Amino acid sequence: MIQHFSSPETLTFEVMPPLYLPFYNQWCANQYYTYDPFDYDPFNLRAVSTSGSPVVIAGEKFFGFMNESGGSFSYDGCCTLTVHCPAGQTLYYDEACNPYDAWRAYNAAVLADETLYKSLPNAPFHGKLELCTWVDQKRMAVDAGSDDMWSKLNEQYVYDYMKRAGKLGLPKGKLTIDDGWDIRYASDGRLCYGNWQIDREKFPHMERLVKDMTDEGYIPGLWFAPFSMTPNCELAAAHPELLGDPWSGSAEGEAVRRLMFIKPDPVLTKYYRDIFGYYIDMGFKKFKFDMSYGNKAEMKALLKLMYEVVKSIDPTVEVEAHIPDIFVSRCCDTVRTNDANFDRPPWRGITLEHYKICRYSSPDKILNLDHLGTNSQSCGEEEFLEHCRILMKLDGGYPCVSLLPDHFSKKAADTFVGMVRDWAEKNQ
Repeated sequence: MIQHFSSPETLTFEVMPPLYLPFYNQWCANQYYTYDPFDYDPFNLRAVSTSGSPVVIAGEKFFGFMNESGGSFSYDGCCTLTVHCPAGQTLYYDEACNPYDAWRAYNAAVLADETLYKSLPNAPFHGKLELCTWVDQKRMAVDAGSDDMWSKLNEQYVYDYMKRAGKLGLPKGKLTIDDGWDIRYASDGRLCYGNWQIDREKFPHMERLVKDMTDEGYIPGLWFAPFSMTPNCELAAAHPELLGDPWSGSAEGEAVRRLMFIKPDPVLTKYYRDIFGYYIDMGFKKFKFDMSYGNKAEMKALLKLMYEVVKSIDPTVEVEAHIPDIFVSRCCDTVRTNDANFDRPPWRGITLEHYKICRYSSPDKILNLDHLGTNSQSCGEEEFLEHCRILMKLDGGYPCVSLLPDHFSKKAADTFVGMVRDWAEKNQ
């Protein structure tokens, strides 16, 4: 049933726990199911981890908001779900259904809405295999007895990474330079986010590196965390009013880094254009946007602005984000499923749950099955291969190689490379 609301209305439904909340989760956890009371606005909660669409499933019952803002779900912890619908909202619900069939029907109805923001078509390379330096950086740090995975990334490291990948026999695809390429500390000695300037001590010839990556057959990609800034960056100095809520939450479990979320504002158009235009002109064809863990409505507004800026410069550049919500994912080309870690015991369940949330929440988007072997830098080869086998069986996306397995046994490395090559031969 689809019900439109011209005035505010509150509906109540009898339900039995647990309730499944695709929009709610925490880092490296599987907290989508709950027996506890709650009162959530799925459009304005923090988009921590993998935050899906504004829908609720309870047994054979499905409820979903069809407009991109307005409304909330609350549950009494017993048997009543209350849905608050403001004027202008539309609710899709079915009280006797296969909820996943209902979710598909809900998706079709939302995507058919002509007023919905439309993404540009994907370029052919958006679905290609990706290599990404991140987890390998972490392993290099561990091997050096350090927890500083950022300092390990430099120009020579990227050249070595390409050589190692080639020696293993991995097929070519996208290659993303992850976190650690920019100047990370300001002149005051404190952490700095927001300037996005190349650390020329680590990358003295970034322009040449990008050309060499391209000549080697890779499609260059670059990591950004463009939803946040620190008070000592140039943007904050020019526009202190754009400093938003304090940032917290990380896949890495690191200390709070004095980050603040950026408040959406039209003035950011020039800011993002100056940044992304510079790196597009340099030859980068993919941007991995990370750390969008703030208020979901604000993250969506920022992502939309970034997406439009990037596409106005070069419509083929891939924009990757990791909020799979059906409304937020209009503003990207690919959706990252988000990594699980082996040091969390239920990693298998987290891996599959993240995939399910992404596949159902952004059904028309290419998924980045991130990362093969998880985000754990110190995994054993059996777990590494098991995780790879799980991801390789999932459809609708491309695998992301990050940890190169050249420190494993030759048999394990060959098995891994064989899986990746088989996928590439069938899909690109």
